[in-house]
Amino acid sequence: MKIAGILLSSLIIMAILPSIGLTFAESAISITTNQSVYEYGDHLVMIISVSEITGDDAFIYISDPTERRSLLLQQPISQEYTEFPSKFPFDATIWKPGTYVLELEYLGDKSSTQFIIKETGKIALPFWIKDLAHMWITEPLVTDKDFARALEYLIDKGIISIPYTEPGTETVSSIPEWVKNNAEWWIEGKISDTEFALALQYLVKAGIITVNLSNV
Repeated sequence: MKIAGILLSSLIIMAILPSIGLTFAESAISITTNQSVYEYGDHLVMIISVSEITGDDAFIYISDPTERRSLLLQQPISQEYTEFPSKFPFDATIWKPGTYVLELEYLGDKSSTQFIIKETGKIALPFWIKDLAHMWITEPLVTDKDFARALEYLIDKGIISIPYTEPGTETVSSIPEWVKNNAEWWIEGKISDTEFALALQYLVKAGIITVNLSNV
């Protein structure tokens, strides 16, 4: 009986040892976002959790609504919980409405999550437009024509919508000085991207700012 008991105990130990080994061998990882639905102007924050710290790089891939996959971030992991906030907000020149998939790869393990960008009518202007507007206000080397070319780009990308107009031959030669006041309020955060973009849209529609639509 004693021998039979020893054999039975040995069989039980041998049966559970593989599962114990797997439990300790697996490195649990996860990737989430601070929101599941975003609109233009929101900032993406990716949250990574890992159970093992080695200093190795984590790779984050993103797939857009057309399922085109690319490397979004490669970063060494130095703590179990890490947040990666985006420096710039979502804007329509880069991000299209739809479902995006994020995939995390770390130490041979994988995790994924998804988020949605919805078109709600809110506008986010590209970050470089604000830099250009600041130089347009403060530096004589940046002219009205330079700022008008930026407006042409926004029209081309559909951020500013105007009715069809016959293409002109020249870009605007001068913009009313008071338009710079609106730009300064926007730079200082007194009006939003949406408010400033709609104001520019109105100025173009009304012919106060003239752009060369043949470039669009």
